[in-house]
Amino acid sequence: MGNREDLLDAATRCLESKGYVRTSARDVATAANVSLAAIGYHYGSKDALLQAALRQALERWGDELARSLAATPLDDDPVARFTALWDAIVASFAANPSLWRVQFEVLAQPDLPDELRGLFRDAHRQARLGLVELFGGAPDGEAPRVGAVYQALLGGLAAIWLADPAGPPSGDDLLAAIRAVASTLH
Repeated sequence: MGNREDLLDAATRCLESKGYVRTSARDVATAANVSLAAIGYHYGSKDALLQAALRQALERWGDELARSLAATPLDDDPVARFTALWDAIVASFAANPSLWRVQFEVLAQPDLPDELRGLFRDAHRQARLGLVELFGGAPDGEAPRVGAVYQALLGGLAAIWLADPAGPPSGDDLLAAIRAVASTLH
């Protein structure tokens, strides 16, 4: 690997071990065994490097989730598919706990830089559409709304998992809860 790749790899490790806010340029340079100036040369700034590392980590999680879901037996029955997919998604949190901690840490920043806000905005929009497709689509014109609900469920489940890894409801429990809520909406 060259310095650029070493820096990206080191930034990812620092994000996992220290988080976004506590990672310094010196931490990354030391972990990559390169000079501090290499960050500016290859990425322009520490923030740009950390954003690239975070983007790569999000993409990697998406790829890992896709592989995991591809290995999950999915029934053509939408109910069975719903429950199996949510069980697999919750299970995926354990494979990447630091990624979820970093995301919540970054999103909780009061003055989130525009670049980071854009990174998360774009990632969430893409995730919403991907979730709609994954769960079997949505009625015409409803994909943005349905995707937003899936995204809210995913984020909420991740938050529950971070606080208590045994706490998230199962796919069956989610289905029962959604049906219970829907039954009250006459």
